[in-house]
Amino acid sequence: MGLRHQGLIDDYYLPLFFFLYKQVTAAPATPFFAGINAPQGAGKSMLAGHLVRLFAWCDLKAVTLSIDDFYLTYKQQIHIAGENPENTFLQQRGYPGTHDIALGVEILSRLKDPQADPAISLPRYDKSKYQGQGDRIDKDLWPSMQLPVDVVILEGWMLGFQPLPEDHVPDAQLHKINALLQDYEHWDRFLDCFVYIHPEDPGFVVEWRCEAEERMKATGVTGMSLTEVRRYAEKFLPAYKLYGPHLLECLPPVSSFLKIEIGRNRLPLSRS
Repeated sequence: MGLRHQGLIDDYYLPLFFFLYKQVTAAPATPFFAGINAPQGAGKSMLAGHLVRLFAWCDLKAVTLSIDDFYLTYKQQIHIAGENPENTFLQQRGYPGTHDIALGVEILSRLKDPQADPAISLPRYDKSKYQGQGDRIDKDLWPSMQLPVDVVILEGWMLGFQPLPEDHVPDAQLHKINALLQDYEHWDRFLDCFVYIHPEDPGFVVEWRCEAEERMKATGVTGMSLTEVRRYAEKFLPAYKLYGPHLLECLPPVSSFLKIEIGRNRLPLSRS
């Protein structure tokens, strides 16, 4: 095991797991919903997968979802882009307005209350479709699992971001994005706990996102070129710089919170 991987386990994954485990076991009811905000390419999926396995070792059933799983379909995204030709932030997936809010609420509600049906199919998104533009996987291919679960981990790059007063939004193209962000509070209301993982320098996101795209293409699927993915990632920097600093001031209504700062190597620099 490499030193970096050992550092991820000892200094990052295990401390975060023990923090969440304490919250889960003290919660009055299950499932417990943990939200994780972390930038693109920071290793959210790997982190969430490790947390699921750690909970399983403690006989707790956990499931992980990304807000990416709730992206609009490719055809719907093309429609959104066509309706907003002047808005550069809505020409690609990622920003508020490019997710299916109702689908997210439906899936999270089913996880919270299984009702009469103990089985659920979870949506998944394939970022390699259409030369990296992405599309939702056909519903017949969504993975199925049995309910109930003890822990739901919901992660995303903009999870928990809150709309700001319009005079705090200097870029006119972000005014519509800011208004659309209000709808995402429907997801925030499910959260019991919130973890904010932020980079020491927002610029790391571009480098990390390029690395993630190259790893995806190395598996044999199609994706964006290095120039395309860099241009794609750079479009998110205004949102990180605008909403990130205000996240601590207007957190979702959760019972517990943890902030983790990470460096270029994605290892924690501090926790609070």
